[in-house]
Amino acid sequence: MPPGVYVGEVQDVQVATSGKGNQYYAVKFVVAPEEIPADIVDAFEDGAVLYWNRQIKPTAKDRRALYNLRRFVEALGLDSNTTSINPNEWMGCQAKLRVRLNKNPNTGEMQAQIQSVDSVEAQAAQPAERAGVQRQLRRWMRLRRLGLLVVGWSRSVTNKAGVGFDPTPFDSNRSASYGS
Repeated sequence: MPPGVYVGEVQDVQVATSGKGNQYYAVKFVVAPEEIPADIVDAFEDGAVLYWNRQIKPTAKDRRALYNLRRFVEALGLDSNTTSINPNEWMGCQAKLRVRLNKNPNTGEMQAQIQSVDSVEAQAAQPAERAGVQRQLRRWMRLRRLGLLVVGWSRSVTNKAGVGFDPTPFDSNRSASYGS
């Protein structure tokens, strides 16, 4: 799945334990096939499954984890003014997912990963801006298909001439330079 901003729905939430013994919420998001670019939608008939495993289950005095959990609950469109958390309430909620490509250290393959979770209502894209994003995505995919992109360890993308540019053309405040 190419990098970009997609709307995903929470399909499953589990409490898991990290290798260091910290508990976190493992949240499974499903991006509907209508959200996926047309040239790859056939590979995702039931939608794309992405996992958000960065939501630490806070302890009573862990202020940073409490703040991050509050932001996550707000991104799902739920009321954050509560004294208890019930992950079952998250089921079916939608959020805007910023997806990026990362290299899997075990396999060496590029895989889609959720970079951030935001509210669907807070940053609704304007139709003209969305068209610009789709145009930039098509340009990026065309360069990738032609073999003009090489993705390195530093998450930067360069063409074969060594000219770098930002592989995430979805932020309207950034500009991508494709070399000359």
